[in-house]
Amino acid sequence: MKVVKWVRVGLEIIGAASLILLVTLGVSIIQQSTDKINKAKSKDVLFILNASEIPANQNLKVLASYESSRSFTGDHLDYYCIELSKFEVADRAKNNWHDGPEQNPILAEALEQGAKDAHQGNGCFPSPEDANSGNMKIKFGDVDVMDRHPNSADITLYDPKNRKLYYVSYKN
Repeated sequence: MKVVKWVRVGLEIIGAASLILLVTLGVSIIQQSTDKINKAKSKDVLFILNASEIPANQNLKVLASYESSRSFTGDHLDYYCIELSKFEVADRAKNNWHDGPEQNPILAEALEQGAKDAHQGNGCFPSPEDANSGNMKIKFGDVDVMDRHPNSADITLYDPKNRKLYYVSYKN
């Protein structure tokens, strides 16, 4: 009799743990399946400044943001328009930035694709023509290529005239 009681208790514990796991998984899926439009705060964009080696201890303002839901394969479009008080890059990272326009055709295509998608979603992001112009400083993070065409990219732009930093990340 005692064995049956412990088996029943064990099955109840497994059932309760499974139910908690399913609820947690469901909440996680729902959170990832919603777009976040203009929800980003200054602290949410610090990863962009850190990756670009731009000092984060400055006044900045997030003018626009969009974080799309993620598909099972990671497909997404995220972009941010940020106003900076100053643009300084650490000496070790200065070679990562260059003045536009981009001459490498694959990188130029990656920039055009990301800027086009972000610009369509919000006028704050520059058009593909403006993004790949002599007015911008450009930094490519990751660019993944499949069949000689960009499949995903992380790109940061800086417009010195307007003191705006732009970031786009996408995966198709």
